[in-house]
Amino acid sequence: MQGCADARTLKRRAMLAAGRRSPIRGGVSSIPNLGTNHPNLGMIRLMPNPKPSTSRQAAKAPIRRASLADALFGLTQQRVLALLFGHPDRSFYANEIIAQTRGGSGAVQRELTRLASSGLVTVRAYGNQKHYQANPDSPIFGELCALVRKTMGLADPLREALAPLAGRTQAAFIYGSVAKREDSAGSDIDLMLISDELAYADVYDALEGASQRIGRTVNPTIYTSAELARRRARGGAFVKRVLEQPKIWIVGDEDSLGV
Repeated sequence: MQGCADARTLKRRAMLAAGRRSPIRGGVSSIPNLGTNHPNLGMIRLMPNPKPSTSRQAAKAPIRRASLADALFGLTQQRVLALLFGHPDRSFYANEIIAQTRGGSGAVQRELTRLASSGLVTVRAYGNQKHYQANPDSPIFGELCALVRKTMGLADPLREALAPLAGRTQAAFIYGSVAKREDSAGSDIDLMLISDELAYADVYDALEGASQRIGRTVNPTIYTSAELARRRARGGAFVKRVLEQPKIWIVGDEDSLGV
């Protein structure tokens, strides 16, 4: 009996040993179970792209420099004052002022009422119409006339100065900072003239009195019509820039340039 038990024990051990050596055929696997290791990588949150700063964008926007006239008066005020104090020797009726200043009827009427109530402007009735005129008895009449000539009313003194030369002038206009309404107290007046006959001596003599009257230096530039056409054809930077910029016309208009 003891021998049989030993035989069975040896047989069982042999079977176990055979199972370890052959994991594919149903025996006990020889590969140890080491378990599964899942690393904890945490959670990744997707953050939205930040919006561009509007304050930085606004800071980069160019700031337009105000002209002398803009710093002192609103646009409607400038136009009304320029008309009345630029021509203090005559009166204008209301509809004429509205037409010449190209302003809204209500805005111009309010400005006229304000000027009349302050005594800067006189009002007289002729029939059904009211005529407005700069008041020479106002304590600041002279100062306002001078201020208009030096700011909003530059065209008229120059137009009067160049009147004797108008027959020999194809075109004349103010350009640069004054025309762009970006002038400062020290800005000169840049004046372009197109003429086939004028010399600089003619122009300087004509402008001397106007320059003293408005209190600013006038810098004329003269081109003949042929020279202007030649510079335009060559794409000259200066002529191109001047022709593209705003202008205050003294003699002629855009058609006079043949652009």
